[in-house]
Amino acid sequence: MRLQKQQYNRAQSRYAQDLSFTEAAKRFPDRTDLYRYMHHYFHNLAPKPLRDHRDWFSRESRGFGEDAFHAMWFTLLREFRPRRCLEIGIYRGQTISLWALISQLVGFECELYGISPFSSSGDADSKYSEKLDYLADTQASFRKFSTKTPHFLKAYSTDAVARDFIASQGWDLIYIDGSHDYEVVLSDYQLCRDHLAPGGLLIMDDSSLYTDYRPPMFGFSGHVGPSRVFRDFATTELTFLGGVGHDNVLRKA
Repeated sequence: MRLQKQQYNRAQSRYAQDLSFTEAAKRFPDRTDLYRYMHHYFHNLAPKPLRDHRDWFSRESRGFGEDAFHAMWFTLLREFRPRRCLEIGIYRGQTISLWALISQLVGFECELYGISPFSSSGDADSKYSEKLDYLADTQASFRKFSTKTPHFLKAYSTDAVARDFIASQGWDLIYIDGSHDYEVVLSDYQLCRDHLAPGGLLIMDDSSLYTDYRPPMFGFSGHVGPSRVFRDFATTELTFLGGVGHDNVLRKA
């Protein structure tokens, strides 16, 4: 695994181009190839603050994900510059704090919102430590990388207060990274789909299990629940822009 990652990390002329997300998805239509491009981008082309951010969250289990996702978010936000961004499922704040960092590096204003129980609650696929104040931990990590003020709602995405909040406005970007249980993912997806602004982006985590993506030994293709929703609903109801590992990017027409 270590040797394979070293091979992915090294500079390669094939991937040595600074592309937008849309350009990269067209240049590398094969999912496995697009993943390699994004991994290469992170290690060889991305601004150093992105690597510092990833390094911080990789320590002490502060965050999950893979290096390629930092490049995915950078190329995606730099291109589309979303104004209102929502993350469902915060854990310890890696993604939403990355959005804040990227908006500062690129130079655009965005409002950041997150919905999470901020507790050790898991699901059939995930278990979390009970010895952590998740909200305080997330806020502390956020302050380390940004002066922005995120807006957090402490709730499950299926709670009435959370559903009402999601339905209260049109979103430019929503990242679904909450429960992996099929019924919850489907509920999250359908509500978020309906309340995306025209041209808004929907990114689904852990959803590439039923695609032709073949992850490296240090990668992961997804869970059953999100992958079923992506396959059976999202691919026919939204415009697919590209998939990076187990993350899939869609757009509302």
